[in-house]
Parts: sequence; structure tokens; C-alpha cells
Amino acid sequence: MEPSENLGDPDLEAREIEEGKAAAILAYIPFLCFVPLIKLRENRFAVALGKQGLVLLLIELVAALLLVPRISTLIWQVVLICCFGAAIAGVWSVLQGGWFKIPFIGDFAERLKL
Repeated sequence: MEPSENLGDPDLEAREIEEGKAAAILAYIPFLCFVPLIKLRENRFAVALGKQGLVLLLIELVAALLLVPRISTLIWQVVLICCFGAAIAGVWSVLQGGWFKIPFIGDFAERLKL
């Protein structure tokens, strides 16, 4: 938790950490990451670690899916089809005199420092 989130009470951060410690531990166990997100919504410490656990869970699920040969082939085919569709939409919008911001990819591309 960043010090800037401390609302003036020096014991607030310590209290939140102590109160959310058990739920924060659960955040890193697959599928239990929802416990701090649902049960301790007011505890910033537990919610922040619950969000990290959720991202880890999603990465683990994708990695597990990619271990299965037929499913991984299907996932990559869908990704390639989506990329092709986004490229076609981009070309079409340029021909129309505008531009097309690809969802997710456009946001990531804006953050790149080149």
C-alpha cells in the first residue's frame, strides 16, 4: 500500500494490514482470490492483493489451457482471426479518412514510450 493512500491516521495502514492479512494470504491461492474481493471490500490492503491474485489466476488458467494441444491450437486460431479482423477494420477506417483504436491493444500502444 502506498503511503499516499494513508488518510492521515498513522495506524490506519497497520490496522488494515493486520485485519486483511488472512484474506490477503488467500488471495494468492487459486480460486480463493475472490474472498478478499468479496468479503473485505473496505480493506484496501486485502483488495489490492486480491486483484493481484485474480490476475495471477487468469494467467494460470491461460497457461493451463495452452498445455492442451487442441485447445491451444483453437485459441491461437481465434487470436489470429481477431488480429486479421482488427487489421481489416484499421485499413477500412484509414480509407474512410479516420482511424480505428483497437480495443485493449490501442490502450497498450498509447502507453509505449518510443
